[in-house]
Amino acid sequence: MAEIWGMVMKRQGERAEVKVDKTRTTVEHLPKYLDCWNPISAQAGQIVGVEYQELSAGKAKLITYGFPVLGILAGLACGHSVATFFKKDPLWFMIIAVVLWLGVTINYARIFQRDAVREGAQPTIVEIEMKNIKFEENTTEQVVENKDTKE
Repeated sequence: MAEIWGMVMKRQGERAEVKVDKTRTTVEHLPKYLDCWNPISAQAGQIVGVEYQELSAGKAKLITYGFPVLGILAGLACGHSVATFFKKDPLWFMIIAVVLWLGVTINYARIFQRDAVREGAQPTIVEIEMKNIKFEENTTEQVVENKDTKE
């Protein structure tokens, strides 16, 4: 259960501005609004639970530098597969595919570094509160009569 509760006021990419509900929050000395990382894609108007989380430096570096390396490998495999399919020389197909995959993964690594990797602990949306939905069951009984017919 989250210690901080609030409502998402606006969402921009992987970030969200959360208005803190001080009546439900157990943490003291919080600002009225928190700029939170939003990995679960909470939408504006939803009630969310927020926790301060810290991403270790080792994991952040692994993700930031690991994605481009995986992009190069994926580009090589993709280019080779396309060249094999068309029965052509794989060199140019592999170069083009590596450039494309590397561009995508570097862009993702930048977004990750901007949104998820910050100094110290950052507020992160960890859950969305679901409203209580009441279902009413219509309990009408049907009586089935068995009639014995004699022939």
